[in-house]
Amino acid sequence: MISDSSFPELPITFTARGFVARMRIRLLGVWWIACLLWSSTFLFIRVGVAEIRPFTLAWARLAIALTILAPIALVRGDLRALRRVDLRRVAGAGLLLLGVNYALLFWGAQFIPSGLVAILQSATPLLALAFACATGQERFTFLKLLTLVLGVVGVAVIFGSEALKSGRTAIGGVAAVFGSSICVASAYVWMKSYGGRIPPIALTTIQSGAAVVPLLCAGFLTERMPAPQQWSVAAWGAVLYLAVAASVVAFWLNYWLLARMDASAMLMMGVAEVPIAVLLGAAVLHERLPGGTFLGGTCVLVAVVSRLVGSGSDGGQTGVRRGSGDGQIGVGPTIRQEAPNSAPYSGDRRA
Repeated sequence: MISDSSFPELPITFTARGFVARMRIRLLGVWWIACLLWSSTFLFIRVGVAEIRPFTLAWARLAIALTILAPIALVRGDLRALRRVDLRRVAGAGLLLLGVNYALLFWGAQFIPSGLVAILQSATPLLALAFACATGQERFTFLKLLTLVLGVVGVAVIFGSEALKSGRTAIGGVAAVFGSSICVASAYVWMKSYGGRIPPIALTTIQSGAAVVPLLCAGFLTERMPAPQQWSVAAWGAVLYLAVAASVVAFWLNYWLLARMDASAMLMMGVAEVPIAVLLGAAVLHERLPGGTFLGGTCVLVAVVSRLVGSGSDGGQTGVRRGSGDGQIGVGPTIRQEAPNSAPYSGDRRA
């Protein structure tokens, strides 16, 4: 018979430290997986719109994601407890965040590199700051003014650089993608004033449902009838990746991290996505951004980092939750460590 004394007792402090270390490694690993998923969405959007018309790609992505999300929301009973006013608010936000936003984003992505799409989408926190100051939700300070000026300069340099290199078509693409960022930022400021809380799975399901119908109508009215049987493996891969990996899987990782990480760590993901997206575009699609675009993008990123750092000192009132790209899952009050079964009104801000 083996006695308890046969086993050396580990100090409690040692085991606790080991557990904390393992949790930090686990959190860091999940953080990077989510970051890579969000960063790669720009690449897969570019691959998809090369063969599939933009509105068709947008509604197909949402429709496939809905076939996964809706049954989960129904089984969990998340939809039953919602009030009518909640449904109207969430559906309205979904129409803007996933309907108009996706329409502009996917259309614009046809004409500009995926890395540039990521740069323009990273400006969303700056736009949210501008709207929040304009509506009185935030106090206007000198630091915020400098941040906005630097962001405006960066966007202006990008527009000028693309005009000189690629002409009018690229300018239209830049304007559309920047317009999609405006949709996300304005919807965030609008919903922030409401301050409701609903289960995140129900949130995304309702918003996706509200957006898929108008996108479907726009696709059938303005684009040729889709022929999925003629899509290549690359096109199908892009659709499925955007619907499953970049929507459903990244969604769950996002809210898993939300309950366990500080706001600053989550918000900085939106900054980290930009160089990753640029590198992916260069490696896979051989995209090359002009020097002026890099300069403008640097100005935008510096302004975003300044904004995120400043959020910590002024109470973190404005921020785009989990910052990435196409509007997928993540507009709401600056992240706090909330229970995973409820979420601020937010939008699928991801690409």
